[in-house]
Amino acid sequence: MNKYFKFPIILLAVLIISCQSNRQGKLSLASLFQDQMVAQQDTLINVWGWSTANAEIKLKTSWGEQAGVLSDSTGSWHLKLRTPKVDHQLHKMTVKSGRDSLIIKDILMGEVWLASGQSNMEMPVKGFKSEGPVDSAEEEIPNAKFPEIRMFTVGKKIAFSPEKKVSGKWVTCSPETVGYFSAVGYFFSKKLHLKLNVPVGIIHSSWSGSPGETWTKSDFIEKVDGHDIFGFHFNETSKKLVIANDPNSKYNKWINGLEKVHFDSILKSKDIKWLNHDRKRITEIDYNDESWKNYEFVEIKEIFKRNYFNGSVWLRNNFEIKDYTNGKFNLKIGKLNTKLFSIFINGNMVYRNESWGKQNPNKINLPENILKKGKNIIAIRLIDNWGSTGDFEKIKDFGLYNQRKKIIGFTDQWKFKATSYLVNQSFHILDNGINEIVKPVAMKKSSFSPSTLFNGMIAPIVPYTLKGFIWYQGESNRGKFEVYKELFPSLIDSWRQEWKNKTLPFYYVQLAPVGSNENPKQDSIHAEFRDVQRKALAKSNLGMAITLDIGHPRLIHAPKKKPVGERLALWALAKDYGFNNLTYSGPLYKSISFNNSRAYLSFDHVGKGLHSKDKFLKYFEIADQDKKFYDAKAVIKNNKVIVWSKKISNPKFVRYGWKSYFEPNFFNKEGLPASSFSSINEF
Repeated sequence: MNKYFKFPIILLAVLIISCQSNRQGKLSLASLFQDQMVAQQDTLINVWGWSTANAEIKLKTSWGEQAGVLSDSTGSWHLKLRTPKVDHQLHKMTVKSGRDSLIIKDILMGEVWLASGQSNMEMPVKGFKSEGPVDSAEEEIPNAKFPEIRMFTVGKKIAFSPEKKVSGKWVTCSPETVGYFSAVGYFFSKKLHLKLNVPVGIIHSSWSGSPGETWTKSDFIEKVDGHDIFGFHFNETSKKLVIANDPNSKYNKWINGLEKVHFDSILKSKDIKWLNHDRKRITEIDYNDESWKNYEFVEIKEIFKRNYFNGSVWLRNNFEIKDYTNGKFNLKIGKLNTKLFSIFINGNMVYRNESWGKQNPNKINLPENILKKGKNIIAIRLIDNWGSTGDFEKIKDFGLYNQRKKIIGFTDQWKFKATSYLVNQSFHILDNGINEIVKPVAMKKSSFSPSTLFNGMIAPIVPYTLKGFIWYQGESNRGKFEVYKELFPSLIDSWRQEWKNKTLPFYYVQLAPVGSNENPKQDSIHAEFRDVQRKALAKSNLGMAITLDIGHPRLIHAPKKKPVGERLALWALAKDYGFNNLTYSGPLYKSISFNNSRAYLSFDHVGKGLHSKDKFLKYFEIADQDKKFYDAKAVIKNNKVIVWSKKISNPKFVRYGWKSYFEPNFFNKEGLPASSFSSINEF
């Protein structure tokens, strides 16, 4: 090489390395610090970000505050900054480190709230595509001209460890933007903005269908005695997160080395799809299944109960037809707990249900000439995607019928093999069956997995300075209301700890009525869950928006979202903004006494008085010591409710609204509905 070119090449290499190093440590701010942000007014706010290690960070504002700090050895830095009271002025913040400089413009001082939960919080003003807009959307959207309401939607992210940043940006509330934002979050913000005449920043972080455990920090959820939707105990959360997050874990090395097929390519296909060519041969009569193990149905059921297994399995069974005559044959399969399965006889598919919501028939009529004299084979592919399903019930009915006569019963042993392991939306091919799975398994990459949405969608916005939280969630936990008694307070505590404020306001929505009232067990589950939410009010600085009058008999996403947001705002106005004379809740059960075969109930939050448009209150029930409830008469008198029934002479308990869906006539005079309750469930 020419000696005159050596020095320029070396210099160029040094410059390239220097530039790369600078990009790695480039000055940056946490995700919420953007143009059009709202900063919590009149307080010390947290400001944080990243730079090169041990660098000097200088911050200067248009409202006269300055601050400085050194980044630590990792480049992280954090400081506190005093904000002024609301002044309706657009402000600016400048952050510098060495030659790097960041400027954030169009900052408003105001009130900042975090809105979170599942689909009823996520539901936008324009509604979900399958359900249409929320009530009053046609009026609200064109009139949503509120430049001092700023909205930030956190991008969806499942994470096995706490993330540092989120996707999303602040937008000004306008007819063009509001339709895409959380309806409950918007109506809450609008109410505060108009009542207080202050800017409002609303941060929305929710995910449809998500259970409470996925929003709870791992060290808090591990103390809850319960299981996730896949069957794992919460105390395994940290261990499973570590395995999932480590690319060199034994489990990850194994799973990443397997052939895989995406979930959608199998289940969203119009025609049957095979995981690989060999799987199709399983349906054929001459397939060699000698290496497969024999299992009774009860043993197969236990395999599906194993919380670490999701995936596909095959069952095969030979049967003999000695005296074959043409005729009409049908197959009865009993009841399958899995919704996803396909059945083959002699290599021919006779039934397939690999889509959600499809009801299985009582019997399957078989095509002519599919059976033959002598040896026949039935093969069934089951797909288990939740870990505790996949077994047969009423197996005595399972068999082959000629007309109505059972000629073959399939209740004996079956050949069984697990052929794939479902994880992270892909079927991973198993060559050696279920025992091939490496254990302990990792946390599933799912919005149902404990702590994963906390890590991906809450941790990155901690500790952005807030006034409080609003929460609409519970539908995915309703069936485990006993666990939610412990889980919900743990979630609240975990968030308050992260923001280092044990009394940060937390206002939530009591689930609205939904359902047909045709299933007493379901009625009880819904009512019990609402009562768990009611009793949570014993915790400090909580508030509950009661929505018993705005449910829907069919839609779990009731379209009346405006009163939901406004009722949450009533709690904030009364508790946090000095509206001391405001009635901010519907009646809440307080106490009970008895006299002359009648129960006398007292309530908090009666406002100007208890009220009903009818002479008698509906949906009250009464019981004696045996806790068997009967429909009861109920009236309002002197701001108390008197309850009685001719069937109960010595009453001990009263309950109200103990149904999945009902339309109440019990309010206070301010128009806020009473909460359902059972006097059995004392605080």
